[in-house]
Amino acid sequence: MIVYQAWVQREPQGRKFFRTFQSSQFREQSLTFGGLGTMDQKDEGENINYEAPNEGFLQTFTHIWYAKGIRITQEQWSDDLYGVMEDSPSELGRMAYATEETILSNVFNNGFDSSYTGADGLELFSTAHVREDGSTYKNELTNAADLSTTSLEQALIDYRNFRDGGGKRVMIQPGILLVSPDSQFNAARILNSVHTPDSDTNAVQPVHDMGLRLDVWDYLTDTDAWFIGPKNKSEGHLLLYEREPFATDHIFDFDTGDIKLKGEFRQSSGWADPRGWFGSPGS
Repeated sequence: MIVYQAWVQREPQGRKFFRTFQSSQFREQSLTFGGLGTMDQKDEGENINYEAPNEGFLQTFTHIWYAKGIRITQEQWSDDLYGVMEDSPSELGRMAYATEETILSNVFNNGFDSSYTGADGLELFSTAHVREDGSTYKNELTNAADLSTTSLEQALIDYRNFRDGGGKRVMIQPGILLVSPDSQFNAARILNSVHTPDSDTNAVQPVHDMGLRLDVWDYLTDTDAWFIGPKNKSEGHLLLYEREPFATDHIFDFDTGDIKLKGEFRQSSGWADPRGWFGSPGS
């Protein structure tokens, strides 16, 4: 009971951004849909033009086991004067929480690293992502910049230019500004200021009325990186497949009298499509 209380008492930040699915297989796959263009004008008596959708990008998610055990000797348990040993099983829950948060946040922490690629062969945030029709798009600023009113405005402009594989605009509504703890106060000033916070001209701050929610994630390691996410996380295409949920077990060693406890879970995560998230690593 202590273990599960430790797991649920902390709000999982990562699951706010990832769509979670239960899996009954050893791996899962996602495939993007290429989409079609706009409709043609059809005159009286003319035949309808038919078009096949472009083949999308296939992404494979292979589940991984994560586990850790604690061994408490009979002497430790018997001589414990302050209840430390009795409370130690809750550490399994804290470890599981920290492990999942680390795994999910690394999707962003490695999001600008070309060693961590998705189905189109590029990192999560890139200026040269490939659409299903062969054309390119970006979900990263052309010139990397720290978070400011100017860079945020440009990112929001670029965000509205996402298109599908048929060339149609993808009407995803931005709703999240995600930052590390080091950037939270700067981000709050930008989002909450009615007037431009970095000048004395009393100019209107248009971002204030756009309804972006500020999210601060302690597990983001790049202090000046920042990200824009969708209002509806289903449009962000960050996926978490839960093959085996977190569970615990214990056993007493007859010969030594020691108590052995273990906690484990099995999952995989990543992105199916970069469209929906936009980022900058800072300058």
